[in-house]
Amino acid sequence: MHSLLLPRTLLASAAALLLNAASAAPAPQQAPFSFDQAPGHLPKNVIPVNYDVSIVPDVDKRTLRGKETVELLFREASATIQFNAIDMRFQQVRFDGKPVKSTVIDAKRQIVSVTLPKPAAPGNHTLTLAYTAKIETGPRGLFAQPFVKPDGSKDILLSTQFEATDARRMFPCWDEPAFRSTFQLTTTTPAKWVSISNMPVTKRTVKGDTATTSFARSPKMPSYLIELTSGDMASISTKAGNTDINVWAVRGQEQNGAVALSNARQILLDYNEYFDHPFPLPKLDAIAVPGGFQGAMENWGAITYNDQTLLLTPASTIDNRQLVFSIEAHEMAHQWFGDLVTMGWWDDIWLNESFASWLTAKETEMRNPTWHVREQEDGGKEAAMRVDARIDSKPVHNPVIDELAPENGADGLIIYNKGQAVLRMLEAYIGPDTFRTGIRAYMKDRAYSNATSVDLWNALSKASGSDIGALAHLWINQPGFPIVSVAATCDAAGARTIQLTQQRFLLQGSDTAHQHWNVPLRLRIGADAQPQSLLFTEPGQRVAAGRCDQALSINAGADGFFRTAYDDATLHTNAQQFRSLPAGDRIALLDDQWAQVEQGTQPLASYLSLVAAMGDDPNERAWNQIIEALSTVEQAERGTPGHAAYLAYASKLLKPVATRLGWQPAADETAGVQRLRRSIIGRLGAWGDQEIVAQARQRFAAFLKDRQSITPDEQGMILTIVAQNADAATFEQLHAVAKGAANETEVRRYYPILMRVRDPQLAAQAAAIALSPEIPAQAEVLRLGLVFGLNDANPQLSWQTFTTNVDRLTASNPGNRPNVLAKSTPGVYWSSVPLDKMSEWIKAHLDAGMTSTLEDNLAYARFRLDEKARLVQAANQITGG
Repeated sequence: MHSLLLPRTLLASAAALLLNAASAAPAPQQAPFSFDQAPGHLPKNVIPVNYDVSIVPDVDKRTLRGKETVELLFREASATIQFNAIDMRFQQVRFDGKPVKSTVIDAKRQIVSVTLPKPAAPGNHTLTLAYTAKIETGPRGLFAQPFVKPDGSKDILLSTQFEATDARRMFPCWDEPAFRSTFQLTTTTPAKWVSISNMPVTKRTVKGDTATTSFARSPKMPSYLIELTSGDMASISTKAGNTDINVWAVRGQEQNGAVALSNARQILLDYNEYFDHPFPLPKLDAIAVPGGFQGAMENWGAITYNDQTLLLTPASTIDNRQLVFSIEAHEMAHQWFGDLVTMGWWDDIWLNESFASWLTAKETEMRNPTWHVREQEDGGKEAAMRVDARIDSKPVHNPVIDELAPENGADGLIIYNKGQAVLRMLEAYIGPDTFRTGIRAYMKDRAYSNATSVDLWNALSKASGSDIGALAHLWINQPGFPIVSVAATCDAAGARTIQLTQQRFLLQGSDTAHQHWNVPLRLRIGADAQPQSLLFTEPGQRVAAGRCDQALSINAGADGFFRTAYDDATLHTNAQQFRSLPAGDRIALLDDQWAQVEQGTQPLASYLSLVAAMGDDPNERAWNQIIEALSTVEQAERGTPGHAAYLAYASKLLKPVATRLGWQPAADETAGVQRLRRSIIGRLGAWGDQEIVAQARQRFAAFLKDRQSITPDEQGMILTIVAQNADAATFEQLHAVAKGAANETEVRRYYPILMRVRDPQLAAQAAAIALSPEIPAQAEVLRLGLVFGLNDANPQLSWQTFTTNVDRLTASNPGNRPNVLAKSTPGVYWSSVPLDKMSEWIKAHLDAGMTSTLEDNLAYARFRLDEKARLVQAANQITGG
């Protein structure tokens, strides 16, 4: 599943809500997958082989009627059958055609127990039943999604979201990933609708105003990957090898899927070759759902996407196009990692998500090299490292006791981004060809079955001739990561020897467990040398490292998931030669120095000296890192006497690159340089650069007369600067632009801009707009982000609006409400509201079981407040503020 916040920075998905608290010590090494030993709550003495499911939804009543036949294999004699269901009523429950003794529903455990008149003999038997269930209003189970068409008319469609435990809302099933079965679906819906599922349509019969659609039987698969979408939709199609590829959208919008269709064809061909295992289903559908959920879901052969992550219009930006490619590559990677081979239990969800994220970056880099995705990956890695540097962080792999418990919520940055970074580090260490050989063997061995981490490590170990399991175990099974300290000594001839030590890197607290990692280093001596692999295993390990007057990186290309602390002399040499270092090495140095500033172990001046050394070099990722760091200090300085002096200082650091890039793009500019221009100008505008504000106003005035005068890529930056400096008349002009949005792409661009106004009275109007009917039904999930967006300039208004309307703001995705309260709320309002007041309010609204998660995030908020005070003091010493 791809859950959306920023491109290639993937946040928690429904699947990631399945990790519980971790101890500091690494978990014991797993065993290879065994069905009998796979965790879960359902007994394995009776297992499903084939399902036949027929449903008749009643959209108006939000209910459905279903009939189901399940062929069962009794592995031993038993008088009891257990499976999962929720919010269902059963009728006509029959076993081998005869009534059963009893059917008992345990609503809390979501388990149904069917008792037979007498034990059934081992072998094949049949269970049949009829049932009624609910159609959900949020993205879980079978849900109804209302939306507004481009012509303003209202409509509705049905779609599904089953990961992790919600297939049981649409049909009774063995809803655990180890139970792989075949499925044959039939549905009856309005005749004007089409229905789409994992397999091709085999029969469609129209009777009056309804149509009954049947689909071919699927291969063996877990229940959470079943998909069904029904609505007034149309498609465009192509073919990749023997596979039919279709992009489905609300009728009239299907042509907006042309780029996605082309992407899908190329990606599928590339993945067929990479895995050496062609996509096994006869067709692959990409289904654009208008709202309902963020991101996408990898249902086998029928991937569902929020339509804003699949469809492109003339209003779309290059960022939109890159996001579409990225999410398609991620979900299509799941067709192998997750669908063809499925984790045995939810503790190994990283086998799905980390690998999909890793392969996405690889595919994107290959097909779009000018996007510099490897450098951009660093942003996602840094986000994960920030989470993983907390004392309460959790490992990538962690046992799940109760998949239904809300406290299972772990940060998706660990599941997606840390796991991806560890895989990238391992690939760099053993080499990409060897890594691919291992992946191909893993797919061949585990196809149409399940796996644990050990199955993967065994395949990579065999391919590489090294014990990859022993290396990977500590990175996957214990939380955190090390900071590797480098102490250099030089002999009389200038030859350098380095001594390496490590300890866990923590932003706060201490590592009482004294954790240890075997660290794959990539050693580069000098600015131009090729990096060499080195495994750091022993405390005090000594390595010859060239001459003392040469730059040194032990994390060349920023491939490693660790921090580096160089001794003063080596850091000074690296700073002197900073401009000549490869981009990845510069990025790693900036990342590590800023992290140590936040930790309080390095002075702010040491980081700023590297920033000054950047000059006007237009490296996007480096400057994005710098802008984020400078902005952190600026936010800390707000309301202090030193704020103005700091703004002048920080603006001076950005000015050289702003001057070099100017306002007008050159003909041969990459997308990254264009984004950098927008980031730099946008930040200077936010900091009150009057020349930039005047330029933005001038361009906005032209935009009001001619909407083609500003490209879609530049609209967000220019209109945001205007909004931040808006008076009442300008705000009304911006509001009119938002109300006149031609499509949802523009809705999602223009309405967040309104929230950036600084004037309190205008911000109050913006808050009312965020809650108004102007936001279309399919963009309902946008409201929460709009209210959070008010916090930057009007924190008290944002808090009041959020707390007063929390039920409405979380209603569109009720499954995510616990995370919104326990994680997002402290993350947004940590400096806006006294923490005791915030804690009291959250606890009054928080679901049971999330208290420890809340306390962890409040502890981090206290760290942020301490950091804020340190940064103000350090900045004032530099600027004289």
